[in-house]
Amino acid sequence: MTQPIILWRLKWGEIKRVECTKVTAYYVWPADTRYREARASDRHIYYETWEEAHQADLARADNKLVYCRRELERAQGNYGRIKGMKPPDDAEVQP
Repeated sequence: MTQPIILWRLKWGEIKRVECTKVTAYYVWPADTRYREARASDRHIYYETWEEAHQADLARADNKLVYCRRELERAQGNYGRIKGMKPPDDAEVQP
């Protein structure tokens, strides 16, 4: 019997060791199922080493952090702009 091929699946921020019976450039055949899976999809990506999967996950988290910081800056600026608004001179006055 041939040795299983070990790949590391990054899925939803979790890195899991997966034994595969066959691997190509586009597909993997996990040993615990009869079906093939895409090597990369919207939900998961298979990597050759744990380190590669970890670096990819870290880069994704870093990008998300940069995006969220920008969104926070925009929201704070928008809040300050709205808070500083003054009604126009011809605005209706409520009794």
